[in-house]
Formats: sequence, structure tokens, C-alpha cells
Amino acid sequence: MNIINWKSLFGIVLLACLPMLAQAGELAQAGESKADSVSKQKQVTKGPDYIAIVGGKRIDMVDYIGALRKGMRERFYHGKTPEGELKKFRKEIAEKLVVRFLSVQEAKRRGIKPDSARVLKTVEAFDARYKDDPKWPKARKEVLRQLKEKLQDDSLAMLLEEQVRNVPAPTETELRSYYQKHTKLFTTPERVRVSIILLKVDPSSGSAVWQQASKEANDILGRINKGADFADMARIHSSDESAKNGGDMGYAHSGMLGDNAQKVLNIMEPGELSSPVILLEGVALFRLEDRVKPVLNPLKSVRERALKLYHRDQGEQVWEALGKKLQEEIKIEYNDAPWR
Repeated sequence: MNIINWKSLFGIVLLACLPMLAQAGELAQAGESKADSVSKQKQVTKGPDYIAIVGGKRIDMVDYIGALRKGMRERFYHGKTPEGELKKFRKEIAEKLVVRFLSVQEAKRRGIKPDSARVLKTVEAFDARYKDDPKWPKARKEVLRQLKEKLQDDSLAMLLEEQVRNVPAPTETELRSYYQKHTKLFTTPERVRVSIILLKVDPSSGSAVWQQASKEANDILGRINKGADFADMARIHSSDESAKNGGDMGYAHSGMLGDNAQKVLNIMEPGELSSPVILLEGVALFRLEDRVKPVLNPLKSVRERALKLYHRDQGEQVWEALGKKLQEEIKIEYNDAPWR
């Protein structure tokens, strides 16, 4: 039997960023009650209990709190974030809620209907999940009503965005113009073939260990300069996986070997041997075997990619333009306390 925290459940169905296809179980775990959340927000801000008023209609603070928490889990899962960046993110979430609200209204104006089948399926799954809980019958009607309304609005916003982003296919002239303006997207970057001798050092080692590794690297460099075979030295001394291949790492795109290595390789010529280079994993000697210059691929060979990127970029432009237009056509009042 699933025992529900019913206060949490009522808050969940109001989360502004609840995905259309959210798993039913997540609804019971992700938030607080509307009353509790608003109360907490008042204690913190002692200000209005709305995040925005759009055309006279409120977007409640509790909806903002739910969307903010969800967004922070997705974007800042790695840990602490600078306050300046958090302020920008808080404002971004508020603006997204406003755009979502306006999207729902615009979808209705255009006569778009929600995907009733998908909404019903999610509601039924939610109902089935908690049907055996003794408290469910009393709460069922109101919770499912709110959930259904929320999912219908999510569906309308999603379907409007899909419709707007579905831009017409480009003409040949438009596609070629896009290709010519974005040649970096269709260029095979420079590749270098590199051999390495890596003397591995634990990053936490003291300076004496690093100095010893650097001295050993210089000794190996001297032996190679006197005629020792680089490949033989790599097989004997290198800790890199390429040691079995005589240090040959094969071809790699510029930047794949790390900043310190790349700075050295950028000024080397094929056949040249580097001085010892300090890397995160130890001290290395590099030999540049070959350098292949960047190549712009002809449109005919990257046509499919160009079409996809054109469609993506044009769709994004049209969608952003619609959001801006909708916001310009209506009065919006923000409560900026969360990012002031």
C-alpha cells in the first residue's frame, strides 16, 4: 500500500514545470502543500505571495517555488552556485512561467486542444497508484481535478511550441545561405597525431615527487635526442595506455588532450619532440607525428545536418519571437524579490 503525505500531494499538482509525461509516482514526492509553501515564502520575503501578475491574472509564489526547486535540481545538481548566477536563474524561472502562462492562452486562442488521451492515461495511472490508500477516497476528486487541469495546460503549451517550431523547409537559396554563414558547424576540425611518454604522478603528491618525475622526463628526453628510439622509451617508461603501441595515441581533434598539452602542440611541427609538459596525471613528453588542417565539408556531403540545424535554429528564432510578442501585448507585473 502507498501511504501518501497528502499535504505534499496537493502542492505537487500545482508545480508549474511538471512535465507532461511525468511519472505518476514523482507527483507524490516532489513538493510541499500550497499553504505551507506560501507560508514559508512569506516568512522569507515578507512580500506578495505571487511571482507575477499577467493581464490581471496571478502566477502564485508556490508555483514559482516548485518550478525553481525542480529547475535547480536539474541545473545545479553539482553543488554550490555563485549568488550572482542564482539570481539570474531565479529571474529566468519566473520569465519561463510567464511564457508558459501566455503559451497556454495562445494555444486556446488558436483552437489547439490538449492531448486528452495522454492526460487521461497519466491521471488514471496516478489514481491507480493510490487507490488502496485509506485516505485516497476523501482527497481523490480534488487532487485529480487539479492534476488534470495542470496536465491539460502542460499539453497545450507543449503542442503550441511544437506547432510554432515546425517551420517550413528552406529553399535551396536559404539553405546555402545558412551553410555559408555557419561554416564552422560544417568544418572537420584540425586533427593531430601524437605520441606520448607519460610518467604518471598522483595529483596529491608533494613537490618532490613531481620534481623527480620532471627530472626523469628530462633524462629520457636526453636519451632520445642522443638516438634512443621514442617508441622503445614509451614501451619501457610510459604509464599511458598507448605504451604498448610505442606511445602512438593516433589522431585526435584539437583540444582533446587538455589545455597544457594543446598549448605545446600548437607550436610544434611534425616530427618535433617536446620538452617535459606538466599534466594533471603526470609529466609527459610529446612527439607530433602529423597535423591535418581543418576541412570545410561541401554542402552536398552535410546536407542532412544542415537541414536539421537550419530547422532547429529557425524554430528557436520563431518561438522566441512569439514569446516576446505575447509579452509585449499584455501588462506583466513581476514580484522581483527572489532576485532583487
